Amino acid sequence: MLSLKKEDGKISLGERARLIIHLTFCDACRQFIKQSDIINKAMKQLHDKLYKHPPHILSAEAKEKMQQQLNSHL
Repeated sequence: MLSLKKEDGKISLGERARLIIHLTFCDACRQFIKQSDIINKAMKQLHDKLYKHPPHILSAEAKEKMQQQLNSHL
């Protein structure tokens, strides 16, 4: 699919021209591209959020509390 190939940045000038012509007449492909852009932006935002605030890293306070609990059970 040329729209996906374009998204990856691997589209030739001739393919780009064919895609532009196709999109002039194809509502479904224009809608697909819009939806794909929305999904890609949402995934990038999620990735950025998780990268900045990973849910799997404990805060210093949580680590200290766990260590205290472990020590009290020894």
